[in-house]
Amino acid sequence: MTCVVEAEFVPSLRTSPVLRQWCELFSEGQRHLSGASPTATALAEMIETEDDSVDVWRWIARDVGTDEVLGIAQARRNSADADLAEFRMYVSPHAQRRGVGQALAQLVEADIAGYGVRRIRVTARTGSAAEHFLQQFDSHRVLLRLANQVQHLSPPTADSTRPGYRIVSWRNRTPDEFVHSFSEALNRLLDAPGAGLQMPERNWGVEELRSWEQKMTGGSQVLLVCCAVDDAVGEVAAATVVTVDENDSTHASQHDTVVLPRHRGHGLAQWVKEQQASVLAAEFPLLREIYTTVNAENHPMLTVNRRLGYQTVAERILVEIASHTPR
Repeated sequence: MTCVVEAEFVPSLRTSPVLRQWCELFSEGQRHLSGASPTATALAEMIETEDDSVDVWRWIARDVGTDEVLGIAQARRNSADADLAEFRMYVSPHAQRRGVGQALAQLVEADIAGYGVRRIRVTARTGSAAEHFLQQFDSHRVLLRLANQVQHLSPPTADSTRPGYRIVSWRNRTPDEFVHSFSEALNRLLDAPGAGLQMPERNWGVEELRSWEQKMTGGSQVLLVCCAVDDAVGEVAAATVVTVDENDSTHASQHDTVVLPRHRGHGLAQWVKEQQASVLAAEFPLLREIYTTVNAENHPMLTVNRRLGYQTVAERILVEIASHTPR
């Protein structure tokens, strides 16, 4: 009979082989959940260079006999709400339904209260064992229903235009001339339906933008931004954000698309995503798919994605629970 031990996991140089296993399971779980994920190598690099001030905690379940990692968990404190944390837990497929997830949840419960966390938010695919597990918590409530979508890249179409606007794109670091207007655009992401449940309120300036860029380009991640710039004033009017892992450039993760209020109604969201796909196809010849997640109530973005050929491949839920063990 397999003996499993659960413990809090603090990565260090001494744990690099175990960290690799931890990251492999996290990457595999995240890819199954949302369609795309940084590679295990990129995750390990990001963890190894993590700022000590970041409130993030990790746990691990291992087979005592083989030292195989069977389950992992992570909680990251919400920057705007100290008693709330984003939670992820993944169990190796062959170790599921053996009590590993239950034991990890109990350990997390015992530890996390000591960090002042009282609520956690976690996503799960509908119809999955994870959804069933979350339903065991009396306090669980579904906050959002989300559509996992994928766009299969096709040969670029002829360039299109929008009168009064031009396309500008960049890698990793925002050009100084667009820092302020791009920050303003990212601040307006909270206008989207349900966005306030997925990200804290923000009022970003230059410093916050540069910090975000550093986070988004951790490990081997490449950040690509495509913007529609208002020719009249030279400022960002709409933007879309994508990351690609240089260690596996077959797919991209499309994170955010936003149009500033005074520029809505001109088809800019569709335009910047269309142009971004062309940039990706040119810069990453191996790239075949772009993955994204959209709130099922965000009908304008779902319409844009449908016109661009995105297809819904799975659905998931965002659940909040008070931190206590399941019944």
